[in-house]
Amino acid sequence: MLDDLVTLKLFVRAAESGKLSEAANQSHLALAAASRRISLLEGRLRVKLFRRGRHGISLTPAGQSLLARAKTLLEQVRDIEGEMADFADGLRGTIRLQTNPSAIIQFLPADLAAFARVHPDVRIDLEENMSAGIVSALMSGQADIGIVVEGSSAALDQMEVMPYRSDRLALLAPLGRLQPQEEISFLDVADQDFVGLVSSTALTSRLIQESAKAERHLRLRMQVRSFDGVCRMVEAGFGFGVLPLIAAQGFAAAMALDVIPLSNDWAQRQMLIVLSPNTPLGSPSRNLLKFLGAFSDL
Repeated sequence: MLDDLVTLKLFVRAAESGKLSEAANQSHLALAAASRRISLLEGRLRVKLFRRGRHGISLTPAGQSLLARAKTLLEQVRDIEGEMADFADGLRGTIRLQTNPSAIIQFLPADLAAFARVHPDVRIDLEENMSAGIVSALMSGQADIGIVVEGSSAALDQMEVMPYRSDRLALLAPLGRLQPQEEISFLDVADQDFVGLVSSTALTSRLIQESAKAERHLRLRMQVRSFDGVCRMVEAGFGFGVLPLIAAQGFAAAMALDVIPLSNDWAQRQMLIVLSPNTPLGSPSRNLLKFLGAFSDL
């Protein structure tokens, strides 16, 4: 077993700095005391963790293996301390929520604010992620609840799912490039250059699929990581773009862009709230699931 967290932190600092003296200073220990702690740790584990040289120390293979595990353990300890601090401050739990960009840009902030007014004793740690990454995080236990686009992962069949809000996709074009119209089919512009999000997003995957169904090749001239990036590149004339209508209209208000709703059936998308497997009844995550599910427009 490891002696204590002080020694483990000392080991990590020494491994990262390559100097035991620097690690001792960061740990508020005398150099002799730090050296003894490392020696005792090596004795307890029966391996050498460092090679000592004229210019400092370096990890042995055993030390490299321990470093990865030590970082993970210390991170878990910080999470525990943070959660316990929440209880000490009167909070009753933390929800690790991951959401796709579409939800967070369009309607999620207002919905979470409403939840916070009803449950002021629950903290929400929010992380933006792509739908496929959110499902993976839920499966691995790195998130408690997620908001994804319907059909974004086959693994959704194995999880508890509830409908949330829906959105509609729209075409973005440089101002004046297209004739004014109330809506447009994606196939009317499918042969043009496009600016899209990275390929891992549900939206880009959908555009590629729909192009393939029509025996077209989606001409992604440029791929970016944010809605704002798509809008700016479209405004600069690099091609058309497709984004959720509400988000696109918000950006277009300050940019030289035309926004035209897509007429295709698949352009109407359903958001889903996904709960991590084996979530206990009465948990804060289930309360959030039920609360957000009330906003479903199905």
